[in-house]
Amino acid sequence: MIKSYKYLISCHIMLHKHVMQFFDTIEFESGPFQNNFFETDFNDIVSRHPKIVKKPLIEIYNVLKRLNQPSRSLIIKQIRDSNKILEICEGSIIPIKLDNSVKGLKKILRDFFINLYNQVLDGNGFNDKYNTHLREHFNEFRRQNRNITLCPTCGIGELKMSESKTRDQYDHFLPKALYPFSSVNFENLVLSCKECNSPDVKGEKDTLGVSSGYIFYPFNFNHQQLTVAFNIVTDNSNPEDIIWNINYTSPELKSNEIASWKNIYDIDIRYKDFVKGRVEKWYRFYWEFMNDRDMSILNEPIRKTACLKALEIDEKLQLSFIRKPVLDGFLRDSVMARAEIEARQYI
Repeated sequence: MIKSYKYLISCHIMLHKHVMQFFDTIEFESGPFQNNFFETDFNDIVSRHPKIVKKPLIEIYNVLKRLNQPSRSLIIKQIRDSNKILEICEGSIIPIKLDNSVKGLKKILRDFFINLYNQVLDGNGFNDKYNTHLREHFNEFRRQNRNITLCPTCGIGELKMSESKTRDQYDHFLPKALYPFSSVNFENLVLSCKECNSPDVKGEKDTLGVSSGYIFYPFNFNHQQLTVAFNIVTDNSNPEDIIWNINYTSPELKSNEIASWKNIYDIDIRYKDFVKGRVEKWYRFYWEFMNDRDMSILNEPIRKTACLKALEIDEKLQLSFIRKPVLDGFLRDSVMARAEIEARQYI
């Protein structure tokens, strides 16, 4: 990731906590099902969702209590481990994967956790209990992370702010279709731009399956922003036909995490496509700045420094991420395209 978010602690995390508490409670139980397995606050929500919450939890319990203790504890450990998002990102835990082909207890568990997100998290039962909606989580989260205006995953898509009429999507970092146990864990719910979460990019892609085993944790307070450098492999008079090479560096030397990030979000392809459609405009901006009559009082090196400094400030303000690195590479490596663009200015 380009940047990391600050994690928001709010009442919205309570659904996940209630469910985890339920599984902690029943781990060593083997008698008849009891309503006191639910915490008082959770019981109020459960009573509003008898078919999609209470019924499957009773079914899950009745299956678990028939198992021997090691088997029961193993299943509950798998649920716990699937929610240790930091350890999963660090590669020390591999969560269990449950796709839509599973049967029996695994299917009941999978359907239950997916329904928690789809029907309960922003449903009337939870909203009435905690007097809130998912939109309010988004608003507060964006206020807490208001300095991030570009998608921290790709750095090129813009994010909506708390004042916007609509909100960005919550992306299940570990897709709920494959790793359902963390479906309502807000450590696994990351705001991203529409393209990052689209079926053409990440969608339901197996985040762990295409990774190096190490992934950027989205809420790492100590994360240091990646830097990107562009250089031209093959110049061309048509800027769209230039062949680019991109290098990514991390102050923390996280090459494995960078490899995972590139694979999960198709970063190389997206950046190259993004640049192809814009490099000519970016260079025209630079050329017009350098040849502006009002700027002629400054010598050429100072004009160049001023122009690139303005782009650098844009990056610091989260208004741009790769425009300056692209221009750096374009100015350094291109002769043909620059000549063609400059010639057009006189036609």
